[in-house]
Amino acid sequence: MGLKLVVVCPGGAVTGGPEAMHQLVSTANRVERNSAAILYWPFNQEHATPEPYVRYVVPKIRRDQVPDDAVVVLPEIWPDMAHTFRNRCALWWLSVDNFGTHGQHNLERISLHLCQSEYAWQFTQGFGERMMLTDWVEVPEVEVERADQVVVNPAKDAGLLEGFLAAAKFDIVALRGFDRLGVARVLRGSRVYVDFGHHPGRDRLPREAALAGCIVFSTKHGAAKYDKDMPLPDWYKFDRLEEVLENVASVVWGRTTAFDQQAKYRAWVAENKSWFESEVKGLLDVCG
Repeated sequence: MGLKLVVVCPGGAVTGGPEAMHQLVSTANRVERNSAAILYWPFNQEHATPEPYVRYVVPKIRRDQVPDDAVVVLPEIWPDMAHTFRNRCALWWLSVDNFGTHGQHNLERISLHLCQSEYAWQFTQGFGERMMLTDWVEVPEVEVERADQVVVNPAKDAGLLEGFLAAAKFDIVALRGFDRLGVARVLRGSRVYVDFGHHPGRDRLPREAALAGCIVFSTKHGAAKYDKDMPLPDWYKFDRLEEVLENVASVVWGRTTAFDQQAKYRAWVAENKSWFESEVKGLLDVCG
């Protein structure tokens, strides 16, 4: 079989979206050998696969090597790029909120919309043919003793983080400057993870924290509003500072039944990988 999928990815980028793109190519090649390749942008430059993603099977392709019958998958920030290809183009809505942030809004050449979240599924109603295409997370195993500390990500803040840091009476660790193993050590060595972000899609860190054994709290923004995207009990979702301070403190100091209450969430996160593989099989079938 020939190449079916070409996934366009910003070269050198190491964030949640690019990792999902590498997962897509790797999973497609596991499901169907030699079915997918990655095309790094800018197209006229040489790009090495970023070190955190070398564990994925991601054959690279140049712009002039893209077969005319392959489906080109673009991230939601670059819909206008579809006009530069003769191919059928799909737009992967890895986020909703980032659509248009690169000045691109033209969906005329997009014939398939791939939704990473229920949030994106609702947003793209009426856009044409759609499929779910989520992603999955994993956390390296590391030996570390768990402490009564709370983890936050200062890069994701919808407005309550500063007040939380100022008022909290428990130990807090900020995820800043860590590599993949460093993040794993922090998460596996902590009691609670609190996500203060906007959740433009199914964010990776809350799921990674759950797999690492943290109790997860989150704002109610974006994808986090949808149970299909973040199936946490409502008590662990907040929109007020006082609420999150009180509830986190009760978990850190009170030894509540929080871990058991989030068992279904952890199981859901663990199942994401098999679901993604099924979605990729469906996408390859659509590609012919």
